[in-house]
Amino acid sequence: MASPSVDAALESIETAHDVRIVAARDVGSRAWNLADADSDRDVAVVYAQRPLEYASLGGYEPSLEWTDGALDCRGWNVRRFAELVVDSNPTVFEFLHSPRRYREFGPLARLEADVGDSFAPLALYHHYRSLARRQYRKYLQGRLLEDGELAYLVLEERDDECLARPVDGDRDDAERVPVGAYEEGQTDRTVKRHLYVARGVCYAQYVRETHRFPTLDFPRFLEAEGDRFEPSFVDRTLDLVERKRRGKGDAVVGRLFDPAEVHLSELEPADHAGRRVDRARVDAFLRETLEAAFD
Repeated sequence: MASPSVDAALESIETAHDVRIVAARDVGSRAWNLADADSDRDVAVVYAQRPLEYASLGGYEPSLEWTDGALDCRGWNVRRFAELVVDSNPTVFEFLHSPRRYREFGPLARLEADVGDSFAPLALYHHYRSLARRQYRKYLQGRLLEDGELAYLVLEERDDECLARPVDGDRDDAERVPVGAYEEGQTDRTVKRHLYVARGVCYAQYVRETHRFPTLDFPRFLEAEGDRFEPSFVDRTLDLVERKRRGKGDAVVGRLFDPAEVHLSELEPADHAGRRVDRARVDAFLRETLEAAFD
């Protein structure tokens, strides 16, 4: 059920852009069950324009963005949404599977049931793998700079030195570097940054092994699938979950995950290919939506 603030925002978008929002779901911390009392709402919507807009030059709006206080809203035109579903877009599939729903639509629910696990596994695996690697490298992993440029990535930290590899090398090229020999890059080792990394690692591994979409409620996912992962990794992640839900998402906790724990290998495409979303089924959803939106 939508809150009054979400309802009001959806109505404002519809009025300002002359569109019909057919579905609205959370795609942020509330969908992941990681929200605290002060968490913003991250809402995604699917909307339709009046039929003539699709037939006029410049009338088609593929996407919209809207911010209203603690509510951030982004939207896909139903035609653009259909294209992204066919492309196995990970963000769209998170929307399809979101448990936090503010406005529902029968044709979308039926599409979700038909294609919710028909995505191309490689697309989702690479999305979550990339999410974990980017967040880890940018915010958690120590970085050593030379003349302002990245020179080393830190693998292990000690009191008076660190083990670091050159940015263009690998672990076999690691060197012992004294503390203070290089400028240290800024990190953001907070609870929420660690959770982005842990979620990316767990979801990537799950998609790789099952070719199914993971449960977006992250604590529930860990409860059901935690045996797939190293127990210590799960314990540290669950502790982060509890801190985040207590409103401690910005608390600095040091670096809780080593590089080896977030390293996920490339996949052999032939081993994970052969499945895709049925384009005809998505076309049928698109036609049904456009026919129903302004009845």
